[in-house]
Amino acid sequence: MKSEFNHFCESFANEAIAVNYILAKNPEISGQEFESVKTIGAVLEKYGIPVEYEFCGLPTAFKANVVKVDNPQGRLVILCEYDALPDVGHACGHSASGSMSVLAALAFKHMADSGVAFNMDVDIIGTPDEEATGCKVDMVNQGVFKNYDLAIMVHLDGEETRPNSQFLALDCFRAQFYGKPAHGAGEPWNGVNAVNGVQIAIHAMDMLRQHVLPETRIGTWIINGGGASNVIPAFGELEVTVRHTERDYLNTVSEKIKHIFDGAALCTGTTVAYDYYGNSYDGMNQNEEATHLVERVMAELDISFMPGPADISGSSDIGNVSWQCAALHPKLRLAGEPKVCHAKEFADAMLEPTIEKTIVDGARIIGYTFVTLMEQPALLENIIAEFSASITTGK
Repeated sequence: MKSEFNHFCESFANEAIAVNYILAKNPEISGQEFESVKTIGAVLEKYGIPVEYEFCGLPTAFKANVVKVDNPQGRLVILCEYDALPDVGHACGHSASGSMSVLAALAFKHMADSGVAFNMDVDIIGTPDEEATGCKVDMVNQGVFKNYDLAIMVHLDGEETRPNSQFLALDCFRAQFYGKPAHGAGEPWNGVNAVNGVQIAIHAMDMLRQHVLPETRIGTWIINGGGASNVIPAFGELEVTVRHTERDYLNTVSEKIKHIFDGAALCTGTTVAYDYYGNSYDGMNQNEEATHLVERVMAELDISFMPGPADISGSSDIGNVSWQCAALHPKLRLAGEPKVCHAKEFADAMLEPTIEKTIVDGARIIGYTFVTLMEQPALLENIIAEFSASITTGK
C-alpha cells in the first residue's frame, strides 16, 4: 500500500503544489477563505471526490468522503487548514499544509479507484479560521469528531520537525469600557474617562502575573484608546488573551480576569461589557501510541526529526479535537535557514521552490501513518484505548 500511495502521491504532486501557490499568492484571512475553499474543492471534485460545502453551517468549511468501505475497521480523517494572517499572508504556512492534506486525499482516492483494498474509511475536512475564532471548536461542539478514531494534519515549522505538537489552552476576551465625554481642558471634571478603565485593567493583570503558575501567559492590546488628547474618551476597548497548559486551571485565571474588568469599572466610575472573543481552545490531549507511530513513519521516510511532542508554544483549535478523538499535529521543518512563524520570511517561503518537496513529504507523513494503521489495525486499537483512558482519567 505504501508503494501505491507513493505512486499516486507523485502523480498528483503538481496539482497540490499548484494549490499552494494559488493560496500563497492570494491569501485570505480567517473566516474569509471563500476563494481558497473553491480552489481546494475544485481540485478534489476534478478527481472524483464529491465535496460538501458550508459544512457544519460554516461558510468556508467543507467535508469530503475520500474512501468509504463496508464494515470499516477504523475511521480516519485528514484536516485541512487554509486561512492566512492579516498583513503577512500565509506566515503560518497553511497554504502548504492544506496542500499536503489535499495531496494525501487525492492519493488515497486513486488507490481505491485502482483497486487497492481498504479496510478503513478516510475523509478530509476543511477547517477554516484557525488563526482567529477556531472553527474546529464549532465542529467539536456539533460532535463531528466523535465519528472518527484518529485525526491528523501536518503543520509547518521554521526550526524543527516533530511527530506531534503541544498546545496551551486559551481564552480570549474583549472588554468595552464606557464613560462620559468632556472637553479635556474646559471641563474635564464633567467627564468619565473610559480609557482609565482600560488602563487599570491592564495594570491589574500585570499584578496578577505575580500570582499565577509559571506556565500562564497573559497578553493584551488596546483596540480603542480614545481619539484626541483634549477629549475625555467616552469609549475604550481592549483584548486579552490568557493561556495555560491545563484547561481547569485556565478557567480559574479567566474568572480572575473577569473580576479585574468589573473592578476596573468600579474604581473609575465607568461601565464595562465583556465577553469571549472567538472560541476557547483546549490544550492538546497527547496520545503516545499515535506519536510513536509518526516517529516510526518519519524514520521510514528518512525525515530527520526530534522525538516527542514539540515544546509548548502557542494554541490551536486542534486541541479541542484531541478531546473528541485521538489527534496528531506533526510539525515539518521548512528547508533552509531557521525561520520565525507568523513573520514575513515564513510567508515568503511558501513561494520558494523548496516548498514543493516539503508538501510531498507532508503528504507522505499523513499517507504512511494511515496506511500503517490499515496494515496493522491493532495499532489503531491501541491508540483508541489510550484515548479512551485519557478521557476517563481527564489526562
